[in-house]
Amino acid sequence: MTETISNNEKSFNILNKLILNGFYDGNISPNRIELNRKYGIFNSGGNHRIIGILNSENKFELDFDFKFPMNIAVKVAIGIGIIFSIISLIYGNWFLPIPFFILPFLITYIDFKLKKKKEINLLTSKFLELYKSEYE
Repeated sequence: MTETISNNEKSFNILNKLILNGFYDGNISPNRIELNRKYGIFNSGGNHRIIGILNSENKFELDFDFKFPMNIAVKVAIGIGIIFSIISLIYGNWFLPIPFFILPFLITYIDFKLKKKKEINLLTSKFLELYKSEYE
């Protein structure tokens, strides 16, 4: 199930407050949201961002992605790993792809999925906390 945020004036106000209060950096437009969590006063966060894209039901579907330099580096590393694995399997080295590509790939994938769940849950909890304090 994907988390969504409705596209209305209240949601935009709360998202603006999240940015103004220093919880997140990012930009908000009528059809896209991009937020980066702040970890400290001067630190703008890790290598991840939360993206919300407007769907046909007029809600932002929240997704999680790498920031600019990391998204290209990850794709290049996966490509090199796949090529290395295919070449190793062609030459009969069945064991080499496991410790050098498959294991690190699985660790990175599991870590990414756990961070995605954590960051989206953190955003929605902060969002609901501000919503309740503001409009109820």
